[in-house]
Order: sequence, then C-alpha cells, then structure tokens
Amino acid sequence: MNEDYLAYFKYSGEAVENGYLDLRKSADALNGIDELFRYFLTQQDPELAKIDFEIPARVRKGSWEALIPENIGEWLQLILGTGVTTYTVAALKEMAKSDFKDAGFKTVFKKIIKSIKWCIQLAKHLGTTRKKSFDNVKFKEENGIQFIGVMNENGEILFVPKMYLELFTQLPPSIFSKLAKPIEPERELSIDFADDEKNDADDTTEATISYANKDIFYAKDEEEEILFPELEHGMYVEIDGHVTRGNENSNTIGFQYSGHILTCYPEQGNISKEKTKLFTNCTIKGFIDRQDKKGVYIEKRPRIRFLELIPLDSSLNKQYDMFE
Repeated sequence: MNEDYLAYFKYSGEAVENGYLDLRKSADALNGIDELFRYFLTQQDPELAKIDFEIPARVRKGSWEALIPENIGEWLQLILGTGVTTYTVAALKEMAKSDFKDAGFKTVFKKIIKSIKWCIQLAKHLGTTRKKSFDNVKFKEENGIQFIGVMNENGEILFVPKMYLELFTQLPPSIFSKLAKPIEPERELSIDFADDEKNDADDTTEATISYANKDIFYAKDEEEEILFPELEHGMYVEIDGHVTRGNENSNTIGFQYSGHILTCYPEQGNISKEKTKLFTNCTIKGFIDRQDKKGVYIEKRPRIRFLELIPLDSSLNKQYDMFE
C-alpha cells in the first residue's frame, strides 16, 4: 500500500465486499466528513468556516474509503473558493505557524483527525455524545500532555488529553449522524491515520463505529429522538428480549429489545442471582425509569427497574457465569 495519504474514513465488511456503497449512503458519508472537518476547523477560528475545500475519495476492493491527501496544505491552497477573504487565508497560515510550531496546514488537519478519533472513543466509553460535564475526574501527565480520567457508569476510566475532552463537551449531538447512517450489521466505519503518520504520543488506535454502537452517534429526527416514547416513566411492562451483559459494579444488566440495548437494574438485591440468565432470551417484568440525575423525567432512553427476569426457554439448564 502506498502511504500517500494522511488519514482515511473507511466503511468495510461484507456489505461493501467489492467496494460498492449506495450513492445516497456515499453522499451521506462524504457530507458527514465535510461537516466534521468544517466544525473542527471553526473551533480553531470561526473565519475558517468560509474555506471551500473538497475531499478526494478512492474505492478499493473490500472497502469504501475517503482518503485525506498527505499534501492537504497544497490541495487546500489550490481549491480555496473565491469567497475566501484575505483574513481567512492569513489566519490559517498564522495558526499553522504559531499554534503548531510552523508545521503547516498538514498539522492543522492532523489535529482534526485526532479530535474526531478521541471524540468517538470517549462517546463509546460514555455511551453518549451528549455529556457536557464531568465529576470526580483523575489527572495524569505523559510526555508533557495532560490527561483527564473520565469514569463511565460501569466505573471504568478512560484517560483523554485535556484539549480533546474540552472539544467533546462542545460537540453538537448530531455531528456524527451522517457518518453513522450507512453503518449496518455487516458494515462498520473506521477512521485512522496512514501508518507513517502515527507518531504522536496523544494519538489513539483506530477509531471504529460498529452497528452495536451506532445509536450513540446516529441522532434521528427530533421527533424520533425519544427511544420507545410509548414506554412512559413509571409504566409497568412485561417485554421479551435477550440478556447481553451483566455488571456487578453498577448492578445492571443489558437487555436487548427491538434492536436496542436497554440498561436494567433490580428493584431489590444484587444481579448476581441472575447470572445464569446471561445470553438467554428472557421476559423482563418491571417499571420504566426515565428519571435523570436531577430528578427530571426527561431521559430519552428508558431504563427498566425490574422485578423478575424469566427465561423464555424453561428447559435451559446450562449455567453461565456473567461475572468471570
């Protein structure tokens, strides 16, 4: 492979085995990349929103890719739109010079890719792109970079460079929607640098969005944002689904229902008594919980405070240990 590009946005899987992607999905993907670049550029300087640039795409067998050229600075200067002001060009050049140690346009765009990757990793860690404030964080410093440790609901800590955590808190909730829209069970998205560009201490591994976590990034139309609106707070329910996980630290289980995984917790006691039901189809009986941490009944994704978890196949005798 010729490493003649800076970074890639790639859809891969059986659904794109021969490099084909539906024209509408391709348009969504390219528009999504364009919007991401423009958004993170404007976080550095609002005037940069006026820059008119294109992103070349190349198809290879086994995947569909949009490749960011390694000589992005030369590319940008060639295709600057006629509406760009002298100030805009000067601002971008000054940014490259002062903020990035005279590394040029390439470093500006490299920072954007790293911002995108870190925001994806943090959103997957938290299960949302909407979290804007963090409590009980931890701190550490490596190679002169300050990292902040962010804890999720399972008690797991992810250390994120401070600058990218600050960018995450300002993300529009739907910023990844167009990129996530083409993702299907057999098609996932991955984002990373070319191999010879992976040389920074604060960089992360390849960022991926699969169908399992698509809902974190894909914001539907406003009227569809509330997941299962018919499940109102306090409502008693008996629904069939599949137990996907268990976590003793948070005393919760994951319950897959109608294509979504809901967080459920017992009305009383510990979930350890439910450990034989992991990976089984069950009926869950309990009450819908949409109360947020401030006591407001506003949560978009319902939780279930369950009374019983009953296997649908009573003949199952295999014992599963969900807490190994």
